[in-house]
Amino acid sequence: MANKLIQAGTSRLKKAPDSAVDPAVPAELQQQAASSALPAIVDAQGTPSVFAGGRVLTAEDITGTPKEQLEYVTERLIEIDGLGRRAEDFVVLNKGVLLETAQERELHVVAGHSNFAVWASGVLDVDEKYIFELMQDAVRARAVAELGPELTQYLSRASARKAVAAVIASHDLKTARTVVERGVAEAAEHGKKRPTAARLVELAAELTTPSIPEQKAGSEISDLTPHEQRSEISDLGNEEQPGIAQLRDLSRSAAVLRERVTSLLAPRALKSAVEADPGAAHRHLEDLDIELQRLGKRLATAKKTAAAAVAAAPVDAEIVD
Repeated sequence: MANKLIQAGTSRLKKAPDSAVDPAVPAELQQQAASSALPAIVDAQGTPSVFAGGRVLTAEDITGTPKEQLEYVTERLIEIDGLGRRAEDFVVLNKGVLLETAQERELHVVAGHSNFAVWASGVLDVDEKYIFELMQDAVRARAVAELGPELTQYLSRASARKAVAAVIASHDLKTARTVVERGVAEAAEHGKKRPTAARLVELAAELTTPSIPEQKAGSEISDLTPHEQRSEISDLGNEEQPGIAQLRDLSRSAAVLRERVTSLLAPRALKSAVEADPGAAHRHLEDLDIELQRLGKRLATAKKTAAAAVAAAPVDAEIVD
């Protein structure tokens, strides 16, 4: 199924000059993988790293004055952390391509299994539900890689990739880039290395949610007292009062959610959907999860706004009586 998310990662699927190298792996990892099962690790000047060849350090490697030891430990921790993130991406991307290909070509049938997830989970020794999550994460990793290494370095966590990939799928790379750039800037202001997935979701909602114009009729009476407002509104005759339509829809929101969404998640309905197409069902549930996260943030903000308005409203004796 073609969509913006898949299109964004299409360039990552182009064949590398060396066809033995996995086409879904970024160029910098392709070069490393082609030379050795353990990447040839070098620093910015091309000098081999102390971790080259999979070497494990010992306490004897940390020498010099206390200050020199601190510098060495700090630099090596940052270095190995970066290597770890690149290695994780390498693993996820390769597993994703292998699983996607196996599913498309129905290789599990050749292995004697009628269910792809059952076969794959047995090979990787993980729960079946993680198979489709891993495949989705590989798709997201390819998509967010189009933002460039200067930004993807801040999206090492699967949850962060999930948040940004959703922006790419629903909007475009430009919007996603803005979301990440703002998130990185905010994180830096607070002394953090990278933005949280939750904050990326919030920024995406802020940037992509259209603003609601003010109600003209509401602004004309906003400066009146509550009693005067009721009088003015009553004089509108048969015209619908400002905000009444929105209030009516809001009163039904919980019922609509139960009718249209909650019922779809009932065990029997969900079982039927999963049996029809496990992969598609999982993808749709992922999309629903992202939207519910956005809805949760908006709902929290809306409740605060309403609570503040209630607290600020003067007590009207006429209403109490």
